[in-house]
Amino acid sequence: MLDSGHKFRPVEIECTAKMLACGTTIGGGIHYCCENKQCSHTKVIKTSCKCKLCHSCGQKATERWMAIQGEVLPDCQWRHITFTMPDIFWDVFKLNRKLLGKLFTIACDSLQTSGKLKKLTIGIFSALHTYGRQLNFNCHIHLSLADIGLTEQGELRPFRFSFKSLQKKWRYGVISLLRHHFSELTLPEKLIENVTDKESWNKVLDKEYKKTWQVNIAKKTSHKAHTKRYLGSYLKKPPIAGAQLKHYVDESVEIEYLDHNTKTISGKKLTQFELIERILSHVPEKFFKMIRYYGFLSNRLRSRLLPIIYEKLEQTVKPVTAPSYAGMLKGYVNVDPYQCILCGGRMVFHRFKSGAPLHKLVDGVQKLAKLKRVEV
Repeated sequence: MLDSGHKFRPVEIECTAKMLACGTTIGGGIHYCCENKQCSHTKVIKTSCKCKLCHSCGQKATERWMAIQGEVLPDCQWRHITFTMPDIFWDVFKLNRKLLGKLFTIACDSLQTSGKLKKLTIGIFSALHTYGRQLNFNCHIHLSLADIGLTEQGELRPFRFSFKSLQKKWRYGVISLLRHHFSELTLPEKLIENVTDKESWNKVLDKEYKKTWQVNIAKKTSHKAHTKRYLGSYLKKPPIAGAQLKHYVDESVEIEYLDHNTKTISGKKLTQFELIERILSHVPEKFFKMIRYYGFLSNRLRSRLLPIIYEKLEQTVKPVTAPSYAGMLKGYVNVDPYQCILCGGRMVFHRFKSGAPLHKLVDGVQKLAKLKRVEV
């Protein structure tokens, strides 16, 4: 717990423990030796943490995800839609994360309903984005919609929908969700003062319902490559890049971000504890799916419907293969990790050494956090 009273979630502590052990022998590793019996060279490739906070693992996960989507997505026009909400609700969802999964359904329902009325099966994939430019908690849904739908007869038709109804149904769905779950909600301090019962909560909701909620609909993209880059940049990488950390002086950190209003680079100073708290707040709960698929992209239908769509689009689909560790290393730095640096032979698997169990990593982080600082 920080001095501010912020209590870290168990998943935040676990994620931090795994990230600190990433790329070290604490997390375990795979041991290799040279195939040349006369060569004594050995090598250990440390296991990765696969944590959302880790820049190395985040980059690898992004490249793999984009490579897979590049083969799976139909090569057609796509429409990108961003569903936002008033900032008064951001902290409500931050404190009640079990409701975040409902936002996917609310955002997609009106589109799927419109597709059913037209007797079309449409394709959607959506992602939850929780952070703003200043690392504040700003939950919103990014959605990519295929510009085509599949009829029951297996024909492709353009899919059109009402922009105005999309905005209205999103606003109605979020307000109804918060109204229905009032008895279970944990409210932030700025709302507790004004909300004492369900009636006062309904007044707050009614006031926000009368406002215009931003649902931003971008221009169509002509190919799937832009679509995978659009969402790939948000999903797997940490909420802040190392290049954004500009100064660390007297326990305060300055970060840079692009200001939406001025369209210029601005700076913001945070204490080291504020920065830690903001970054960790974007770690999703265990087993929470940050990306979800609907329609002909859903797991239930894609194996049956996607081949039909590929055929109609005359799209050649290659076998889906995610980039390997060696492949990415060769691509980025032109280094073959399995080539012996002494004799040029091949490194072959020797043994695997497991790392410390997660509970021990967590204990180590908790003990470190409880240490008191000594002033010099």
